[in-house]
Amino acid sequence: MKGYAALFFGVILITAFVLKEYTGPVAALFNATPWWMYFVLGGIILSGYRSYTAFYVDREEELKLIEEEGRVYMERIAERRAKIEN
Repeated sequence: MKGYAALFFGVILITAFVLKEYTGPVAALFNATPWWMYFVLGGIILSGYRSYTAFYVDREEELKLIEEEGRVYMERIAERRAKIEN
């Protein structure tokens, strides 16, 4: 699912560049926009995508760490219960 967002935006961008010759208002918008604005827009989209993926990777790592700490804690409780029973 992560790669589909980048693919979707890429297809939209390519479609916009291809269709700019065939549509009047869209062509006027592209002609009125400086070339460096495309790089700025691409950078914003790329930055948002990278922060989205980094957030979910960090979230998965954090959940694994919490699960491991919980497992260790439960093992300690089991050991103490075993000592109390003996």
